[in-house]
Amino acid sequence: MRALVVGAGCCGASAARRLAEYGWKVTVIDRRSHIGGNAYDRRDGHGILYHVYGPHVFFTDQERVWSFLSPFARWTPFRCALRVWIEGDSHPMPFQPETLRQLMPEEGDAVVSALRHAFPGRDRVTVLELLNASAPLLRRAGQRLYDCDCAPYNQKQWGLRPEELSPEVIARAPVYLEARRDFRPERFQFMPEEGFAALFQSILAHPAIEVLTGTNSSALMEIVSGQIVWKTRRTWDAVLYTGRLDELFSFRKGVLPYRTLKFDLEYHGAGEGLPCLALYYPELEVPWTRRTDYRYLPGNPPELDKTLLVGERPGPMEKPWDDPCYVVLTEQSKALHRSYRELLDRMPHFYGAGRLAEFRYYNMDEAVGRGLDAAEEIHRKEGRNPK
Repeated sequence: MRALVVGAGCCGASAARRLAEYGWKVTVIDRRSHIGGNAYDRRDGHGILYHVYGPHVFFTDQERVWSFLSPFARWTPFRCALRVWIEGDSHPMPFQPETLRQLMPEEGDAVVSALRHAFPGRDRVTVLELLNASAPLLRRAGQRLYDCDCAPYNQKQWGLRPEELSPEVIARAPVYLEARRDFRPERFQFMPEEGFAALFQSILAHPAIEVLTGTNSSALMEIVSGQIVWKTRRTWDAVLYTGRLDELFSFRKGVLPYRTLKFDLEYHGAGEGLPCLALYYPELEVPWTRRTDYRYLPGNPPELDKTLLVGERPGPMEKPWDDPCYVVLTEQSKALHRSYRELLDRMPHFYGAGRLAEFRYYNMDEAVGRGLDAAEEIHRKEGRNPK
């Protein structure tokens, strides 16, 4: 059995490896010149390892995902602390008691006590929950966080007014009830010592996997009346597609909205870097949504005399080569994606999975898990000798 996997990111690479282990012959293609999707990293001219499409950190509570990935690299434990720049000062991120005390100096202690009383047994709540709380004090705290962070940050990130976005986007930020240093709570938090590009090379290093970079799926196939029409002599028994569905179907129902990123690279002395791996900027006056200081990244020696700071500026997709980095979730965009998904679901031997195909945000571990699930489904439905 032969499978074509379109996209060599977390989802596609994981699916390809699992299918190969099941005995499939797999061709993986990617329109970019490299594998690894948005997790791709490389070293610059100074030898500094950085993530080309913005920082990626691996964390998970899914043992099956960790069990799948762990053999493909040497891993080093890595837990990072992040901060957010609000009103002329940096604050710990995610929100926690220190944040509330700094942003609400007269009521911060009372807010923390009220949180613990209103949400017993919880380690975190969301800003949305605070906005909808019964206690006026908690609603004020939610409004304070919403006004100084959630609303301006999301407006900068998505280019839309807060009321235009889905509620799960605008106020999903967590507020922890106890002090914490680590950005994430997951049990498994590691980084590949040689970087993510080397990790993906290892995942795809299987005799039954063929990798073709710089190859667009449109060069191999097109969709006509809900059927795959192959453009070359090569054919495959099943396709896993991880790209944009609107592009797959020639935008016949409209264009799905995505945001792209532009990156500003600056070199500074090590003493002029950031206080942590990444600093977020919700205020509209600052051009970036986030800056990353790559001296904190595992794989870079601690004795570097300079560091690379990369700022991210989100914006609309205007040029054909702009990368679709983030889906823009509104009620209209979700409905448009459902209409494309209905077209895909009616196609035989054709499957869609991943961040772009499913029009949603995935953490790295979620994308890997989704790739494993897709491989299981394809093998179960299409394999002649399913295990």
